[in-house]
Amino acid sequence: MAQSLPEDSFPTPRSDSAPDSTSAISPIQLTAYHGPVTDQAEGSGSSQAGQSNQHHGKGGHVRSATASSDEEDSEEQQGSGPKKKHRITLPRGRACVACRTRKLRCTGTNPCGICEKNGIHCRYEEIQRRKPRAVMLEERVAQLEGMLLARGETLPPTKLKRKISITNVEPSIPPEPTSLTPVGDDNRTSISQEAPRTPPSSTGQRGSDSASASDPPLPIEIPPHSPLEQTLINVVLPHTPYLLMPVHPQRFLALLSLPASDPGRPHPALLYIMFADAVRILETDTPTKPLPPPPRSIFPTTYTPPMPPYNPNDKWVLQHVTGMSETFLERARVELDRGMRNVDRLFDLCRATVGIARHLISLGRFIEGYTIPVSRLLISCGLHRQTGVIVPPDGMTSAPGDPMPRPYSSPYHYRQSYAFTETSSGHPVLRMRPVVLPPPRDEIELAERVMTFWAVKYQEWEMSIGWGWSLSLADEECTTMWPWGWGSAEIRPPAWGPYGIADLYDPHSPMHSSPVPDTTFTLAVKSVGLLQRANHLFDLPISNHVDPRTRRPSHVPPLSAVQQVATALQLFRERIPIPFRDFVPSYAMDPSEVYDGPQDPWWVAMHANLLLAEIMMWKEMAHHKRSAYDQAVSCARAMVTLVKRLRPESYVHMPLVVSLDISLAARFLNKESSRLSSLGHPQPAAEAAQEAEYLRSTLANDMAKWVPMASLHAMIVQRVKEGWPEKEGEYERV
Repeated sequence: MAQSLPEDSFPTPRSDSAPDSTSAISPIQLTAYHGPVTDQAEGSGSSQAGQSNQHHGKGGHVRSATASSDEEDSEEQQGSGPKKKHRITLPRGRACVACRTRKLRCTGTNPCGICEKNGIHCRYEEIQRRKPRAVMLEERVAQLEGMLLARGETLPPTKLKRKISITNVEPSIPPEPTSLTPVGDDNRTSISQEAPRTPPSSTGQRGSDSASASDPPLPIEIPPHSPLEQTLINVVLPHTPYLLMPVHPQRFLALLSLPASDPGRPHPALLYIMFADAVRILETDTPTKPLPPPPRSIFPTTYTPPMPPYNPNDKWVLQHVTGMSETFLERARVELDRGMRNVDRLFDLCRATVGIARHLISLGRFIEGYTIPVSRLLISCGLHRQTGVIVPPDGMTSAPGDPMPRPYSSPYHYRQSYAFTETSSGHPVLRMRPVVLPPPRDEIELAERVMTFWAVKYQEWEMSIGWGWSLSLADEECTTMWPWGWGSAEIRPPAWGPYGIADLYDPHSPMHSSPVPDTTFTLAVKSVGLLQRANHLFDLPISNHVDPRTRRPSHVPPLSAVQQVATALQLFRERIPIPFRDFVPSYAMDPSEVYDGPQDPWWVAMHANLLLAEIMMWKEMAHHKRSAYDQAVSCARAMVTLVKRLRPESYVHMPLVVSLDISLAARFLNKESSRLSSLGHPQPAAEAAQEAEYLRSTLANDMAKWVPMASLHAMIVQRVKEGWPEKEGEYERV
């Protein structure tokens, strides 16, 4: 937009009142002013603006608006001229859209004076400025270097000092090509900007080719099929079962090999959050720890897909990506927004959202992670209501383990295959049950969708336990069958029953007597659901209802609700296979039947979740049966026994919810110690405080090495011990 100069910054009109008043401005002054002078204020024409006075300082430069205003005030006090109306001068590009379009002088307020007077919606937009030519050339050099690096060639040393960084580059229109390249002799990374090309989506809409000019700048790009991309993916693939981004490794690598313009290639949002996790894995030197071998008697056959063998050169990778985890995270969020706008590869976006939310929560950015649109995207894709039915494209079935899926059929084929056009009574169907994803094409795709749903549900339960907030996707709305396998997306085992969340709380469900055993991963997912249900007992909706006897709300849950959770916990414990139960094996047992549970993070999570769920359940049961409180204390001390069995390496890949389990158990023991002290029992109080301190020390040391949020939970335990609120910035709901 045109910049508005002060009224008295124009040259003084000559005696002959020449119409072209700008002829008195020197070329230097015109160069210092970027843009035409168009100043049309309310109630005055352009001729009045063209005949305003301009004062020159030393050297012929235009003086500031402040100096001009001071001189104007002095002239008005001396009565040397007519009174002039004060005008507000804004920096360039700071006027509202309406004033900028109509070329009026804006007051800079929200709403501004002109919009408020005329009843116009007042809004402000930032104007993207074109980068200097030197910066554009610098970025072009960075792009060419990135192309050389992608081909595996080394770069010659350069004496040119680069000034381009992530923070000081302003996007130009259009954006420049992007690459990740080493710079100078210190091998630091230089970033240039590019809007990457995205293939058309399966819904017929284009990807980023149709993105508007308002798209935010893309911080960085790793070229597709480059050695760096392949290396980062191979780094993160073995860790995906613990990152809530379950993929079938062979299927994922096959799709990754497709051309960059192919719509079947993984979405950039999913790739960049995987890159962000890969950088953190490399920087923390997280080992690839396999799970203990399962007992052969109950798991004679395994369907877990093997991870591709790969030994990356960590030193070479870190040379290019050290400190780039945050940048990759922001790029993933930019690509997620773009993919949502263009309805592009929505299943990949589902996996990307849960990965981004988990990454943010692991950094302590709880509110950001909590508000990522995970559940709504999941519902629109229909992943919460999966039936396990597979519709092969065009009726052709592929091999069960074929890594490359067949293309989707036309919408007409799917409508003729499974859509309902009339009810059993012969009446027409009025409404659809729409989803934005076609049905799964094969067993691998079904497994990935089921595992993705449970990754989302697991994380939602986890966040609800951490804050005590309600679920955004109610358990009663979900009918997808329980997950199978050990954390990766694998082919469904035979005779896997279509049981879901409702069966967990139905004592008459055949799930409790099913002969198919659950893996530790499946048991861990179920235990998180039970823990969330037990945690929710203290804040049921009925707690806001006013008791007619006391005339105030009661936080005591009904006995029936507590008994339902107690029954579900009991049936779940009976369902755990014997090798997975928490006991010390005897030497008389067959070594092949002994399971090294402390080395399995899912085994640890299952037992920690169960113990905390029982603590919360018995604590609420104590409102109705006083003797139940002792059971809660016993479960808290059992948590201490469980933690003492763990080794320092046991915390690798440990789920975040385990740190919350240990923290809440430690807080409960600290409060129990205070209660015993007040009752005059110093010895039991000291023992409870000592056990709580052991849990706090474990969080702050062994666990914090691999789960950074454990140190925060250790601080919360210390605050509770000292009698302070758990966290600052949180309030009790009134």
